[in-house]
Amino acid sequence: MTPFEAVVQYVAQQPTVNRYCVAYSGGLDSHVLLLLMAQLRKQDSALQLRAVHVDHGLHQDSADWADHALRVCNELHIPLDVRRTTVSSTNQGPEAGARIARYEQFSAVLHKGEHLLLAQHAEDQAETFLLQALRGSGPDGLSAIPIKRRFAAGFMGRPLLSCSQASLHNIARAQKLNWIEDESNQDQRFDRNYLRLQVMPLLKARWPAASATLSRSAQRSAAASQTLLGLAQQDLLSVKIPGTSELSLSAIKRLPRERAFTALRLFVRQRGLRMPRLQDLTQVMSDLVEARPDSNGIVNVRDYVFRRHRDSLFLLPLQSEVLPFNYTWDPPFAPLHITQTGLTLTAELCRQQGLRLPRSGSIKVKSRAGGELIKLGEPAFHKSVKKVLQESTVPPWQRDSIPLLYSEGRLAAIWNIEVAVDCRIAAVSTTSQEITSEQPSGSKTSVPQNA
Repeated sequence: MTPFEAVVQYVAQQPTVNRYCVAYSGGLDSHVLLLLMAQLRKQDSALQLRAVHVDHGLHQDSADWADHALRVCNELHIPLDVRRTTVSSTNQGPEAGARIARYEQFSAVLHKGEHLLLAQHAEDQAETFLLQALRGSGPDGLSAIPIKRRFAAGFMGRPLLSCSQASLHNIARAQKLNWIEDESNQDQRFDRNYLRLQVMPLLKARWPAASATLSRSAQRSAAASQTLLGLAQQDLLSVKIPGTSELSLSAIKRLPRERAFTALRLFVRQRGLRMPRLQDLTQVMSDLVEARPDSNGIVNVRDYVFRRHRDSLFLLPLQSEVLPFNYTWDPPFAPLHITQTGLTLTAELCRQQGLRLPRSGSIKVKSRAGGELIKLGEPAFHKSVKKVLQESTVPPWQRDSIPLLYSEGRLAAIWNIEVAVDCRIAAVSTTSQEITSEQPSGSKTSVPQNA
């Protein structure tokens, strides 16, 4: 199949789509893809085509590259969106940092339902397969580069994956294209460049069809991955705790280890997070799933964490420590937003908990400092807030974010957990001090997710 035939086939497989955006770096591969899409547009007047160029600012000539991209697109009568970005340092290296920054720009520019087209070819697919194999990946990773996947508001497509790099070079030479050569592509400190410049030539010398055969292996891995995905969906459903976003540790423990790993990978993928490594999943099993029932362990997986509490496994973003807070909440008690936690307190939520609000006088809303006591029970006794929280269903890492409400200098409530016996609506007859009529007590309720 020629590159143009591959592009035609890709577009034909999207019968309801007519909006395409080419990721145009200015290099040979993306220039050929841009040209082929422009040729296809001549045959299909309904096809809407534009391009996006990301200037990472990493090279001294990056501004000239953006100008080059603009000239080429003007010649082809293709609108171009130049996006300038800053690459943040990551522990994965400059390549990964540039890719993250580039994809953020792609996500921002893509229209709803539009297809963003990238120019990866068969050699890129073979290199990715080898890189994943060298990392010890299973079928999911060995699937390498998908020809199409959901991305941002639309889709990301790679119509040239079945085409050889040589076929793209032939078109570039025949059309006398002028493209950018990025010398960083020759830097063999980067794994992909080393494979491309050192390993692949040796493989092709012995096995001339190496790129094509490795690409076929990637396709077969993708098929196997889809089969495993169906089983993983069933397993994940079986271990989810109904009505929550958590998983049951005891249910995970009953699964065979490899199936548990696959279900956990799917759990992460559904959150849109980066895939955990095998050593991450092994640590989750040993430190969380197979740990003692009273353990409250944590496994840090770079961009997020797994945590356990009782029989629940949580998947959470990296969180900074909750800063202390101290608010004054005055009548008529308009909604109070606590910036440090994202929680909003309202008079209606207080009534639902059975907390009596005064007609005059403010309520102090504070974070925990330690040593607090709350008056509970019949007959009344004082109990430490720490003990109340330990006995609640609130995970330890959420406890510092729970507001404590003080009225007339005494602790009136632990938000959504307990209300002091002398501050409950049901405990006081209707007087001028009440803001509402007597209602049933509402203590011991569950904590909202944003608490």
